[in-house]
Amino acid sequence: AKASPYVTHLPDALAHGVEVRANCMALQVEIEQDSGRARGVVYATESDGAHRLQRAQYVAIAGYSIETPRLLLASSSPRFPHGLGNNADQVGRYVMVQGATQTAGRWPHELRMYKAPPPEISSEQFYETDPDRGFTRGFSVQTVSPLPIGWAEHVLADGHWGRALREYMRDYNHWATIGVLNELLAHPDNRITLADETDEYGQPVARMDYTLSDNDKANMAYSTKVITDILHAADAQDVLTVQRFAHLIGGARMGSSPEHSVVDANHRVWAVPNLFLADGSVCPTQGAANPALTIMALASRLAQRMASGAAMVDDVAARIGRTRSVAGSRR
Repeated sequence: AKASPYVTHLPDALAHGVEVRANCMALQVEIEQDSGRARGVVYATESDGAHRLQRAQYVAIAGYSIETPRLLLASSSPRFPHGLGNNADQVGRYVMVQGATQTAGRWPHELRMYKAPPPEISSEQFYETDPDRGFTRGFSVQTVSPLPIGWAEHVLADGHWGRALREYMRDYNHWATIGVLNELLAHPDNRITLADETDEYGQPVARMDYTLSDNDKANMAYSTKVITDILHAADAQDVLTVQRFAHLIGGARMGSSPEHSVVDANHRVWAVPNLFLADGSVCPTQGAANPALTIMALASRLAQRMASGAAMVDDVAARIGRTRSVAGSRR
């Protein structure tokens, strides 16, 4: 409960005027065809399926790396036939995950890795590029200490079931786990698109295409060897390795030009001056650390700008700049 937004954030938001509409599905961001501004969001209610338009001066999307690109692509119109923010075919591209291999070691004495709050120790010794390793970028190493349910998932992922699973669970107190977070590189063909299949509201569902590059595979193989060597150096009797992935980001990257990104440095969709993205989809690279705090900081920064009126100032400046650009093109 301590970490739940229902406890930490929602009561404060409700006290300051936020209205939560549960069991609704956003279908499309509606655009004013003459100005190119967002008019609001069309959504459907689960109870009756009716479509409603919620008008807004500013629209912020926080659907994350699958649903945010899907909503942008689904919001096509005569002015934006390929979807919002997709004039340069950037929406949905550069989706990333992190390699998150975990390796457990067993010792004859009990370690009880569940005791107290799960400890977290990290090393960034391998974070940066080392040409001698033969691949670009790197990874962090960290302790994991899974609780029993997480340990069961780990053992199952290694192919153990039935009696073998039961014995691993009985032996839980003798094991300790370390893991890595690999920085996997951004590639344009790792992307979200609209599938032919539709959901219960008749909307195209998201399709995700993702392929590991040779650089990604080399990074993960090297890091797996590193953490396995650490456990062997500590005299582990046995090791158990599970290849995992974590921390999806990207799909609507932030950048300095509309030709190579979806939003500017203030989270504004380039072609729609009052439309903002407030989630991990804007991250242009992954890094080798959990992105949660970065995403929270970016969302907080955007919220502060909107609350202070800075977003409105930027909106006016963007419209003036666009007007000058159009006027200049007519000369």
